[in-house]
Amino acid sequence: MNIYIYGTHMFVYLYHKHRKYKKKVRKSMATSKADEVFIDFSGIETRNSFVSHLSAAFRRRSVSVCLGGDCTDVVTPRKTNEGCKVFVVVFSEDYALSKQCLDTLVEFLERKDDGLVIVPVYYGGVTESMVKQQTERFGVAFTQHQNNYSYDQVAKWRDCLIQTASLPGHELNLQQEDSEFVEKIVADVREVLDATGKIGIYSRLLEIEKLLCKQSLKFYYLGLWGMPGIGKTTIAEAAFKQMSKDFDASFFVEDFHKEYHKGRPYKLREEHLKKVPKGGSIRGPILSFKELREKKVLFVLDDVRNLMDFESFLGGIEGVSPGSVIILTSRDKQVLHQCQVEDVFEVPSLNEEEAVRLFARTAFHKEGPSDAKLMDVSKKVARYAGGNPKALCFYGRELEKKKKPEEMEEEFEKMRQCPPQEILSLFRSSYDALNDNERSIFLDIACFFNGEPCDDVMRILEGCGFFPHVGIDRLAERSLLTISKEKRVEMQGFIQDAAREFINQTSRRRRHWEPSRIRLLLENDKSKVGDTFCYL
Repeated sequence: MNIYIYGTHMFVYLYHKHRKYKKKVRKSMATSKADEVFIDFSGIETRNSFVSHLSAAFRRRSVSVCLGGDCTDVVTPRKTNEGCKVFVVVFSEDYALSKQCLDTLVEFLERKDDGLVIVPVYYGGVTESMVKQQTERFGVAFTQHQNNYSYDQVAKWRDCLIQTASLPGHELNLQQEDSEFVEKIVADVREVLDATGKIGIYSRLLEIEKLLCKQSLKFYYLGLWGMPGIGKTTIAEAAFKQMSKDFDASFFVEDFHKEYHKGRPYKLREEHLKKVPKGGSIRGPILSFKELREKKVLFVLDDVRNLMDFESFLGGIEGVSPGSVIILTSRDKQVLHQCQVEDVFEVPSLNEEEAVRLFARTAFHKEGPSDAKLMDVSKKVARYAGGNPKALCFYGRELEKKKKPEEMEEEFEKMRQCPPQEILSLFRSSYDALNDNERSIFLDIACFFNGEPCDDVMRILEGCGFFPHVGIDRLAERSLLTISKEKRVEMQGFIQDAAREFINQTSRRRRHWEPSRIRLLLENDKSKVGDTFCYL
């Protein structure tokens, strides 16, 4: 007998009001047909195993589910499920044998342009290519259908399978547990149903939950770290909304660095203490941190850039109740360690599937590109932006104005060659904070060494009089580059082009990486002492 253990609702182990909150959410979800999921499948065995666990996991996430399939008595989806927002189709080996399942798929595909999200799931040895090309058991099924149904009917079913298999989906691999597979599906679908529509946020909140579950009853410091635009603030806000009602007092300071330097720390404290939601035993206005002694409090400081500001602002919080939490976000990992956070959660980039979805929402106002050419453009932008949500949204808004894929490609290349101010501003403050050694290393890597072996880069930079061991580590801590598993220095494409644009904006360029410009300089003998050329 298989036992499946799934994650519970956000922070269930930490906060005692979970049951009351969950009941409230279930009630509100039950009254909204817009949050309904329809699961279609074939066979009693699939229902009693995988589909049973999948539907149970959805219900634990307060998502109402309707089961279709050829072994249920459900009436046609058009009559009963016009309000559902997500259609999950489970492709098992016998799926294509079922006329009822194929007809259901046709009906739901007709609603795709109305905003319905279709999620293909490949289970029990079925692969995406098997469905798209109708091979193996799917091929056997269609051989039978050709003898029993009209040519047009069979052609429509084939086309629907091809369309569905072209959508982003989930395929179970041999190394993956069913429980892990189910959780990934539920997390992705839950984001679609989430009113905020924040792609990728639910899975990241679950990772934060795991860290918070370790805190027991102590005063816990958690750091959220990542490059500008990666979603640190968005995740911190979502966590704050989930958690704040379970504390005696809580407050969120957005743009902490900027707000702190507008005035003295006591003014900032006073301003935010007045806004503190009263809960638990808190009564009346709070005037200082001393009044929070022995209270369970939640602090979220967004964009902390140095230790002194942090200590100055939070001076006097000693004595708060065990179970209190401080969450800091920063683009600099070293700052978080200086603030003595107990855990650092590196906010991951969106994977390619998530990045394409976000770009498509912004550029096409759909969950995915509508044809192969637009998909190619979307993947190109997603890879270039490195899964950075803010960059993806910016490029999506800019390319939204273009109607044809060729026009989008051309406009995108223009933005690559001359990065817009919105992209430059993402990294300007990080760039300005670098010392001379770090800045030189950053620019040299952007111009010449992106993707090169780390040891080779270290040796060359050391020979140029720099201190690369310290410099590269600091650039990585500032989220400006990474060291890959293969020990290569890697920089995201849009960061690299931003760095090159910083060089172009200087009064005299000393680094030259374009072959045409290098050739022109050498032919005209206009190069000067100190100029650096790249022959890679």
